[in-house]
Amino acid sequence: MKPAAFILGVLAVAVSSAAAQEPVPELQLQPPDYGKAVNMLDVPHEYLSHRVEEFSRYLDTFYGDPNRIYDSTESTLQIRSNLTFFVGGRRERDPEVRAHVSLPNTENRLKLVVQRGLTAATQTAAERDIKNVTGSDKVAAPGAQQDNKYYLGLKALAADALGVNISAETGAKFGTPVEAYVRLRASRDFIGSNWAIRLSETPLWKRSEGTSAATEASFDRQLGREWLFRFISKATWRGTTGYFDLAQIGSLYFTPDKRTAYNFELGAFGPNEPSAKPTVYAITLRARRLIYRDWLYVAFTPQILYNQVDGFRPARSLTLQIEALFGDPYLQP
Repeated sequence: MKPAAFILGVLAVAVSSAAAQEPVPELQLQPPDYGKAVNMLDVPHEYLSHRVEEFSRYLDTFYGDPNRIYDSTESTLQIRSNLTFFVGGRRERDPEVRAHVSLPNTENRLKLVVQRGLTAATQTAAERDIKNVTGSDKVAAPGAQQDNKYYLGLKALAADALGVNISAETGAKFGTPVEAYVRLRASRDFIGSNWAIRLSETPLWKRSEGTSAATEASFDRQLGREWLFRFISKATWRGTTGYFDLAQIGSLYFTPDKRTAYNFELGAFGPNEPSAKPTVYAITLRARRLIYRDWLYVAFTPQILYNQVDGFRPARSLTLQIEALFGDPYLQP
């Protein structure tokens, strides 16, 4: 055998033997890092969620919504004057004052409350407008008792657990005979990427009427930078009647600038007895303008009511409102 062939043969055997003994390295597959992708999704989700909530609260503050003012821990004085014009030349004036004043050294957890009518703090804007036009609580809520008296109450923020705000209030009517009341309220906000949902429950005991409870669900969805859609479903049970007063309201808000807002609203109202069907329909347009600093507003509210009592014939009105708001949210220069 030639030396060269012998050497090549030995090398081939050595290489094959080494290859057989040396383990083949396994291919290590690294799992994909989903953390960065999740973070990239969380950022826009949180941004959109905060925008929906902030826009919703901004509109409630701009409109001086008594429901938000009632739930707020800040001190607020609200003075409104309504002048309503009816077809045929009739006019009606209706001034109103509300106050929520935090007591000193209580960390905004104890407040004095001055209000006209106990149910006004939990009425929707549609119910308040209907009362301003008709002068009666019973049009939008047939089971309600007429109540235009002023009350003085002491309200305490009892707890804030698991995102639920709970408050308790007690007080009495100005004047005689003494009309005592006790009210509890629980509310919670749920914020999603597209929707802001607010649920509230408000039991009330009043000496002359017994117990009642208002349950409300509000759904807000922002439609671009200037638009917001809101749907409200509300049911109020009253011990005096034993049935529910129901309200279904859809609203579309438009804010072309920081000093102007428009609100177009459709509402249906009626009791659930003897059958759950609307007895009143309302079509409302609210145009509100900030005319001085952050606290003086003017609003124009044309409205058409269709009431079963009047054979659903349209009742047209126009309300001019001047409103002054005082308190921490309205101190911006």
